[in-house]
Amino acid sequence: MQQLLTKTIVDNLADKLKCKKKVLSSYLGVTPTTLSMNIEKPFAEVKDNKFGKRLLSLLYVVDAIGKDLSLSPDVMRHILVMPKYRTKEGMFLDVVSAIHYGEFNDEFLVEVAKAALHSLREKFDRDNTPAKNSLYHQALDA
Repeated sequence: MQQLLTKTIVDNLADKLKCKKKVLSSYLGVTPTTLSMNIEKPFAEVKDNKFGKRLLSLLYVVDAIGKDLSLSPDVMRHILVMPKYRTKEGMFLDVVSAIHYGEFNDEFLVEVAKAALHSLREKFDRDNTPAKNSLYHQALDA
Protein backbone atom coordinates (compact mmCIF):
# COMPACT_ATOMS: atom_id res chain seq x y z
CA MET A 1 0.00 0.00 0.00
CA GLN A 2 1.26 3.45 -0.94
CA GLN A 3 2.00 5.97 1.82
CA LEU A 4 -0.60 8.68 2.27
CA LEU A 5 0.98 12.10 1.86
CA THR A 6 -0.17 15.02 3.97
CA LYS A 7 -0.56 16.91 0.68
CA THR A 8 -3.35 14.51 -0.33
CA ILE A 9 -5.37 15.43 2.76
CA VAL A 10 -4.67 19.16 2.43
CA ASP A 11 -5.60 19.15 -1.27
CA ASN A 12 -8.77 17.18 -0.52
CA LEU A 13 -9.84 19.68 2.15
CA ALA A 14 -8.98 22.67 -0.04
CA ASP A 15 -11.04 21.15 -2.84
CA LYS A 16 -14.06 20.28 -0.68
CA LEU A 17 -14.08 23.69 0.98
CA LYS A 18 -13.04 25.57 -2.19
CA CYS A 19 -10.45 27.56 -0.27
CA LYS A 20 -6.76 28.34 -0.42
CA LYS A 21 -4.15 26.61 1.71
CA LYS A 22 -3.70 29.87 3.63
CA VAL A 23 -7.32 29.60 4.81
CA LEU A 24 -6.77 25.97 5.78
CA SER A 25 -3.73 26.96 7.82
CA SER A 26 -5.87 29.47 9.75
CA TYR A 27 -8.52 26.77 10.35
CA LEU A 28 -5.74 24.58 11.73
CA GLY A 29 -4.25 27.37 13.82
CA VAL A 30 -0.84 27.06 12.17
CA THR A 31 1.17 29.40 9.99
CA PRO A 32 1.23 28.90 6.22
CA THR A 33 4.94 28.12 6.68
CA THR A 34 4.14 25.25 9.06
CA LEU A 35 1.65 23.92 6.54
CA SER A 36 4.25 24.15 3.76
CA MET A 37 6.90 22.42 5.86
CA ASN A 38 4.61 19.47 6.58
CA ILE A 39 2.73 19.13 3.30
CA GLU A 40 5.21 16.86 1.50
CA LYS A 41 5.71 14.54 4.46
CA PRO A 42 3.95 11.19 4.73
CA PHE A 43 0.92 11.67 6.97
CA ALA A 44 2.20 8.90 9.26
CA GLU A 45 5.08 11.25 10.21
CA VAL A 46 2.83 14.14 11.26
CA LYS A 47 -0.36 12.50 12.51
CA ASP A 48 0.77 12.46 16.16
CA ASN A 49 1.91 16.08 16.36
CA LYS A 50 -0.36 19.10 16.91
CA PHE A 51 -0.59 19.88 13.20
CA GLY A 52 -1.46 16.30 12.23
CA LYS A 53 -4.07 15.89 14.96
CA ARG A 54 -5.76 19.13 13.95
CA LEU A 55 -5.64 18.20 10.27
CA LEU A 56 -7.23 14.83 10.99
CA SER A 57 -9.96 16.45 13.11
CA LEU A 58 -10.76 18.99 10.39
CA LEU A 59 -10.89 16.19 7.81
CA TYR A 60 -13.28 14.23 10.06
CA VAL A 61 -15.69 17.16 10.40
CA VAL A 62 -15.56 18.14 6.72
CA ASP A 63 -16.12 14.53 5.64
CA ALA A 64 -19.02 14.19 8.10
CA ILE A 65 -20.83 17.39 7.10
CA GLY A 66 -19.91 16.83 3.46
CA LYS A 67 -22.27 13.85 3.40
CA ASP A 68 -25.08 16.41 3.33
CA LEU A 69 -25.03 17.11 -0.40
CA SER A 70 -27.18 20.21 0.06
CA LEU A 71 -24.24 22.03 1.67
CA SER A 72 -22.15 24.17 -0.64
CA PRO A 73 -18.46 24.80 0.11
CA ASP A 74 -19.42 28.34 1.22
CA VAL A 75 -21.91 26.97 3.74
CA MET A 76 -19.43 24.36 4.99
CA ARG A 77 -16.80 27.06 5.56
CA HIS A 78 -19.39 29.16 7.38
CA ILE A 79 -20.36 26.21 9.59
CA LEU A 80 -16.72 25.77 10.65
CA VAL A 81 -16.43 29.30 12.05
CA MET A 82 -19.98 29.93 13.28
CA PRO A 83 -20.05 29.92 17.11
CA LYS A 84 -23.43 28.35 17.87
CA TYR A 85 -22.64 25.48 20.27
CA ARG A 86 -23.34 26.58 23.83
CA THR A 87 -20.93 25.09 26.36
CA LYS A 88 -21.74 24.27 30.00
CA GLU A 89 -19.97 27.50 30.93
CA GLY A 90 -22.37 29.47 28.72
CA MET A 91 -19.82 30.34 26.05
CA PHE A 92 -20.42 29.74 22.36
CA LEU A 93 -17.98 27.52 20.49
CA ASP A 94 -17.24 27.04 16.80
CA VAL A 95 -15.55 24.06 15.15
CA VAL A 96 -12.28 25.85 14.35
CA SER A 97 -11.85 27.12 17.92
CA ALA A 98 -12.67 23.67 19.28
CA ILE A 99 -10.01 22.16 17.01
CA HIS A 100 -7.48 24.73 18.28
CA TYR A 101 -8.24 23.81 21.90
CA GLY A 102 -7.33 20.21 21.08
CA GLU A 103 -9.37 18.88 24.00
CA PHE A 104 -12.40 17.60 22.11
CA ASN A 105 -12.99 14.35 20.26
CA ASP A 106 -14.07 14.31 16.64
CA GLU A 107 -17.65 13.29 17.40
CA PHE A 108 -18.03 16.36 19.61
CA LEU A 109 -16.68 18.55 16.80
CA VAL A 110 -19.44 17.22 14.55
CA GLU A 111 -21.99 18.17 17.24
CA VAL A 112 -20.57 21.70 17.21
CA ALA A 113 -20.93 21.77 13.41
CA LYS A 114 -24.49 20.44 13.65
CA ALA A 115 -25.40 23.26 16.05
CA ALA A 116 -24.18 25.82 13.49
CA LEU A 117 -26.04 24.06 10.68
CA HIS A 118 -29.22 23.92 12.77
CA SER A 119 -28.94 27.67 13.39
CA LEU A 120 -28.54 28.37 9.66
CA ARG A 121 -31.57 26.24 8.80
CA GLU A 122 -33.67 27.92 11.50
CA LYS A 123 -32.71 31.31 10.09
CA PHE A 124 -33.81 30.22 6.61
CA ASP A 125 -37.09 28.86 7.98
CA ARG A 126 -37.81 32.24 9.60
CA ASP A 127 -37.03 34.25 6.48
CA ASN A 128 -36.97 32.43 3.17
CA THR A 129 -37.47 35.46 0.93
CA PRO A 130 -34.76 36.98 -1.27
CA ALA A 131 -32.48 39.55 0.34
CA LYS A 132 -33.43 43.19 -0.19
CA ASN A 133 -30.35 43.86 -2.34
CA SER A 134 -30.65 40.63 -4.37
CA LEU A 135 -30.77 40.34 -8.13
CA TYR A 136 -34.44 39.41 -7.80
CA HIS A 137 -35.29 42.81 -6.30
CA GLN A 138 -33.13 44.57 -8.89
CA ALA A 139 -35.08 42.79 -11.63
CA LEU A 140 -38.38 43.74 -10.00
CA ASP A 141 -37.35 47.39 -9.84
CA ALA A 142 -36.18 47.45 -13.48
